[in-house]
Amino acid sequence: MAAWSADAADRGDAAGMTKRPVNARGVALEVLLRTEQGGAWADRALTAEAAKAQLDGRDRGFAAQLAAGTIKAQRLLDAMVHALGARDPAALDAETRSIVRLGAYQLVLLDRVPPHAAVSTSVDLAIARRGKGGGGLVNALLRRVAEGGRAWIDALPDATLQEAALRRSYPDWIAETWGAAFDGEIARGLMDAGNETPEVAFRISTLREGAEERVEGEFARLGVELGLDSLAPSARVVEGAVDLAATHAFTAGDLVPMSRSAQRIAPLLGPEPGMRVLDACAAPGGKSGHIAALLGGGDGLVCVERDEARARQLVDALERQGVVGHRVLPIDVFALPPEETGFDRILIDAPCSGLGTIGSRPDLRWRRTPADVERLAALQRGLVDFLVPRLAPGGVLVLAICAVGTAESASAAAYPVEQTLVLRPDLGEGEGFVASRLAATS
Repeated sequence: MAAWSADAADRGDAAGMTKRPVNARGVALEVLLRTEQGGAWADRALTAEAAKAQLDGRDRGFAAQLAAGTIKAQRLLDAMVHALGARDPAALDAETRSIVRLGAYQLVLLDRVPPHAAVSTSVDLAIARRGKGGGGLVNALLRRVAEGGRAWIDALPDATLQEAALRRSYPDWIAETWGAAFDGEIARGLMDAGNETPEVAFRISTLREGAEERVEGEFARLGVELGLDSLAPSARVVEGAVDLAATHAFTAGDLVPMSRSAQRIAPLLGPEPGMRVLDACAAPGGKSGHIAALLGGGDGLVCVERDEARARQLVDALERQGVVGHRVLPIDVFALPPEETGFDRILIDAPCSGLGTIGSRPDLRWRRTPADVERLAALQRGLVDFLVPRLAPGGVLVLAICAVGTAESASAAAYPVEQTLVLRPDLGEGEGFVASRLAATS
């Protein structure tokens, strides 16, 4: 379970609260509402709401912890409130339901937040939004959670995959998918890993001279240690709480937020100076920049991104990383001109279910469906079929999927696979990936 100091939890309590968020809990509530009602992604909603409320770094971190933890745990929290409070959260209005979830999360899953703070601040949020009657309902429900919530969770069975899914707050189908692909214990391990606080890692932009020294200097001044990974030499793991986007190193392009596992994909592709390389699904640019670094620069690199806004962001990201000489094509990869062929290396970092990144994307588990997995696997097969003929003789294609244990893992099965890289979060290997390396057959 995550931890937060009581002092930080109580800072900016809801005295004088208005309907707009003015503290960490208010911002977290806005994120919950925008995610459930407006379809916003939690990370983007948090960025917008924290900026609007002008939270400092400490409170922004608390808001992120509250929002992510509550969203991940919402199935478990709803079942607990229903059992203990005799009220079905699905029958509550969206604001009350989100406030109850937020308070219940603090009471049973967040260490060292005093129960009185969790209850009283939740009641204040409810009064500000729903009036005194709303505050009374929230108070009654959370008092029952405070009295019996932890014991209720501890007593939950864990024998079947369905029971495991409820206990860990996942849809049944994800537990069943992982159980079928591996076994029940591995499925439980993958779910547990997805409920942990996500690891923060980045890649150093080696094309920017002096980047490593500048990065290490900045983190030393922040008092934050950086861990290493022998299998991903350019990776640095942040041993502490740091908002990477707020660092000078990020703004300057010296570091690129990127998981350790994602940093193992470009080396599997094996680009070398002088090669022609296609990155077929290039935004946001982490792997493109890594390929360029292995090429010794951007010469020979062609990046495709169909969304114009993301393509512009890709151009900016690669420029910050010191990549020059490359080309960015703002087109659908299936519209790639016939003359764009004869590539020595092709990377397909394909659109996928993303279930390997479920730890850092709290709302993903509630958005994806089995139909999504089948649809995306078909798209991945189509991408491979379309791009394999674009390889030069002796060329290599890598299909990278940030998911494990789904039908997507077999999207390259129609071709001879030289090597398969499987990375699992439950084994401490970073985010979940399956990468298949194919060699040209002619």
